[in-house]
Amino acid sequence: MNITIEVSDFKDAVEAVWLKGKYKSSTTSKTDVVSNSCLCICRNNRIEFYNGNDKSALNVNKIIDYSKDDLMFIFDIGKVMKYLKVFKETMTFKITDSNILLKSGNSSARIAKLVEHNNFGLISRIMNISLEPPVIFGKTELDCRLLFQGNDFANAIKFCNNVGTATFKLNYIAGQDTATISSQTMHKTEFAKKEFPIINRSEKSMTVEFSAPLDKFCIDEPMQIFGGDDKPLLLCGSDRKMIIAPYINDR
Repeated sequence: MNITIEVSDFKDAVEAVWLKGKYKSSTTSKTDVVSNSCLCICRNNRIEFYNGNDKSALNVNKIIDYSKDDLMFIFDIGKVMKYLKVFKETMTFKITDSNILLKSGNSSARIAKLVEHNNFGLISRIMNISLEPPVIFGKTELDCRLLFQGNDFANAIKFCNNVGTATFKLNYIAGQDTATISSQTMHKTEFAKKEFPIINRSEKSMTVEFSAPLDKFCIDEPMQIFGGDDKPLLLCGSDRKMIIAPYINDR
């Protein structure tokens, strides 16, 4: 069974759920990823990409021509990314009992199919989360909803990332037309803050810290965040969603 997808769509989805960038590690920041495993489900004429760890879960969906029985497989992202560098335009992949066969033009590769994803817990919860209010994750109601342009949110994070701590604070005051992203060093010797416009006003306020390169999950379209004070953040776009636990500052 061959599944065909645009290389650009496949790469966009895989890079988004990989979320490679700076994360907080002890008292420093380091380059890391969510995990190196990607779980895929083909169903209802789309392919769903999932990844997760003990703090986050991510999902991106892409449209494909697929109307057969549901198909699930797991692969090593790092191994696939090596071949995507030379694949062009469209690619096909075939799933066997133990391998994934990749082909694009006159280039082809074979990688091993993984047996399981080590962090299926949060992934299973984001699969079924409803965005109809009230939005609830686990037993936590995410009662503050902010709608904004993804690029505005991403640019605010990129600016504050110059501080270098890989930790950010999102702050929104109920009824205002802007929210802020800020970051500061441990001893408060360096601080950066950037406002970004909100498309809708929320009757609820929100202040929460996080440590993840969320800018790399954003796309140039209206996106929304559901959250609250020190609650998980649910970031959503038209073809993607992710949940991340709040960063607990123990200083």
